[in-house]
Formats: sequence, structure tokens, C-alpha cells
Amino acid sequence: MSQINKPTWGAATMPFPSAATIMPVWVQGEVTTLGGKTRRDVMARKYKYVLTWRYMKVSDYDALEVVSNTLLATTFTYGKWPQSAGGISCLGSLSVRKLEHGPGDSDYWSSVTLTLIEVDGRTL
Repeated sequence: MSQINKPTWGAATMPFPSAATIMPVWVQGEVTTLGGKTRRDVMARKYKYVLTWRYMKVSDYDALEVVSNTLLATTFTYGKWPQSAGGISCLGSLSVRKLEHGPGDSDYWSSVTLTLIEVDGRTL
């Protein structure tokens, strides 16, 4: 078994997530004919990545927030999945920051979810 690197999104290197999901997204048109048959035209396939942390440090969240607030597609790399191991351009959205533990303004832990979707479709 080989070690994998921590996930990165742009300039942000994230801790290993508590949970992670990869979902295929099909860009398609679908219609039911008058005869009752369903026809589907698939134009592209993408992936959606959802990473969740039960506890994330303030500094890690702040780094993710900086990347998220640029509103630009940025390279996501996570060796856990072959689909993103080489780096893939993604747009992302960061969930609200939910306080889980700790006092003060810089020494607490939050639960966070990052959702990324690939910008470009993959060939079929």
C-alpha cells in the first residue's frame, strides 16, 4: 500500500477528509418518444467531489475560503481517486463554518464540507 498526498485545491493543502465522495455527473438530453421509448444523448461526463471534515482548524478553513472566494476554476488534486490524481480544473463551494469545539477567534475547530465539480467534460 502506498501513501497518498493530502488533497489540494489551488494554493490550499487540506487535511485528510473525514469523509469523501466522488459522483459521476452526466451532461445529457433525454426525451420520451410518442411511442413511449426513452432516448438519451450524452454529451459529456464529469465528476463531482464532496469532501467533509468533522474537525478543521481555522487556518485550513481560511486557506480554503481564499481559494473559494476567487470564484475561478482551480486545480484539484487528490491521489485517492484516479480521476483527480493528475489534477483537474474544478469550481467549488464551501459550506458554512459550524463551530464544533474550542474558544477564541483563532483556536477552534469547525465542521466543513467542500463541494467541487469539474469544469470540463471528459470524453466518453
